[in-house]
Amino acid sequence: MSQPARERLEAWYGGLNPREQLMVRVGAIAAAVLLLAGIILRLHGAVQAAEKRLLGKRADAAYIQSVLPELRAAPLPAGAGQSLVAVVDRTTRDAGLASNLKATEPSGVSGVRVRFEGASFAQLVTWLMRIQQEYGLSIQAATLEKTDSPGHVNANLTFVRS
Repeated sequence: MSQPARERLEAWYGGLNPREQLMVRVGAIAAAVLLLAGIILRLHGAVQAAEKRLLGKRADAAYIQSVLPELRAAPLPAGAGQSLVAVVDRTTRDAGLASNLKATEPSGVSGVRVRFEGASFAQLVTWLMRIQQEYGLSIQAATLEKTDSPGHVNANLTFVRS
């Protein structure tokens, strides 16, 4: 506090009668206690919220530990050790989409981009379901365009391993 402000405050306080001075002191103490209590209550609330989050995290960790043996025993998806380009090539041939497959290229570390032209929509959807279920691939991005031929589409798809 600057010196002139402090002097004005002391002059004001000195001009009060003793009863008013007592009221000001009690009010200042009460304000300090209320401020301190407010800070403590906010900290207590933050600690309780953190403890609640910690209990939730511990419960999640316990659940994961309980299902870990089951997850380890689960078989790997078909083609888990194969490149995504090879999986796409083989499965499109099996699905009858090889003639519509125009481009296949890696996308990042664990992805592949695929371009189809004039593919049967029904065959494409069946193929998408198969590679998701059997090979654990998920669509990261997809663009479908209708063609002049009913029931056929051009598609740009990006897959990643799930």
